[in-house]
Amino acid sequence: MKKDNIRDYATEAFRYYAACGQRTSEELKQQVKKQIYDQSKRERIRSGSGAHSDYTAYSVMAADDEMYEMAAEFLDIIAVEKTMKQLTCDQKKAVEIVYFTDAGRELEKGDISKRVHKAEIEIPASSMSIYRWLRNARYIFSKERGLRIIK
Repeated sequence: MKKDNIRDYATEAFRYYAACGQRTSEELKQQVKKQIYDQSKRERIRSGSGAHSDYTAYSVMAADDEMYEMAAEFLDIIAVEKTMKQLTCDQKKAVEIVYFTDAGRELEKGDISKRVHKAEIEIPASSMSIYRWLRNARYIFSKERGLRIIK
């Protein structure tokens, strides 16, 4: 696979999306907020009167802080969602086979080429077509994400 300036970033964005269970950005935001609210209910706030409003205010502030810290992840997920909507059926399948397989595990040398070979058999298409589709998916992702693209 010929390297371009956004290959690694885009590949990891697709893998992150798959590792999150292919959930939408809104679903992930709600999950993070729920986790923070649940955590704040269990924690005692030492300052203030300890009233219910203190817990609520703390929860809202913590959720806002977490959303701000995760903004890049949410933007990546939104860009991947938009990219997947623009791909053809075979292109989607190629992306799923190559990038979504074992998304939570670190990539090792040769993993991508093995998965491309697997996609050749399952789709069926040539390896050159698979690599071209993957490059196209990365290009669409980078446009949707607003990344600088060098051709």
